[in-house]
Amino acid sequence: MSRPFFSPKSVFWRVNREVACAMAAPRAVLMQIAHPLIAAGVAEHSHFARHRFARLYRTAMAATAITYGSREFALRAIRAVNQRHRFVHGLLGAASGIFPAGTPYDANDPELKLWVLSTITESTLLAFELFVRELSMSERRQYYADSLVATDLFDIPSSIVPQNYGDFLEYMNRTMESGAIQVSDQAREISRALFARTPSGLALFAGSAVGIAMLPERLRYEYGFHWRLEEKAWLRRLPGICRNVRRCLPSIICANPAATASQMLFQSSFSNAK
Repeated sequence: MSRPFFSPKSVFWRVNREVACAMAAPRAVLMQIAHPLIAAGVAEHSHFARHRFARLYRTAMAATAITYGSREFALRAIRAVNQRHRFVHGLLGAASGIFPAGTPYDANDPELKLWVLSTITESTLLAFELFVRELSMSERRQYYADSLVATDLFDIPSSIVPQNYGDFLEYMNRTMESGAIQVSDQAREISRALFARTPSGLALFAGSAVGIAMLPERLRYEYGFHWRLEEKAWLRRLPGICRNVRRCLPSIICANPAATASQMLFQSSFSNAK
């Protein structure tokens, strides 16, 4: 079995291993479907109302495979994602943002894949800095450089991929301000179905509330979450509490179990190689 793409010493591994970064997932998913073409693909080619946790699960599994799995396992996971996306294409039914009705969408469109991966990168860094500790600029740059492994694995042309952290920040700001990211009626329909007043919907909302609070204010309002963060005292206090608690705990308690298992295998294989 080949080693993972990342070692336990890499910034990418050390950031992603923190359980607190799981709070980034709901934000990333809502950022993704705020793109009308992605929302259309999800609305028309998935059973989001019945399988509320499916997209979160697939996102988490793909990220885990790339970060901690062997190279063969990561490649199999990516092939499975691409195979599923082969059938996700169509035409936008109604105009939304800068996209007129009839705009074609395809889940394997490199521009859409880039947006999906970028939301995960941005959301993970945000969650880590809010709930674990602040990163140095050098660490942010290295994390982003490590994340480019995923864009290569998903066959996104380097010509459209920001090649450094500064370019990445510019890409995110430019995309957000371009009119391409507007919460469409389909995105709101998905959000309402995910967080419906059912036991599973309320459970998902409870687990996603922090991720929703991390959304850009404009998108939070466009989704219909009209609560102001300053009115939610527990949300204001949570990051500081989490950072203080994290400083007192051993790393292994706060680690993703997949990271712990993979680190043991990594160390074992390294010792055997000697």
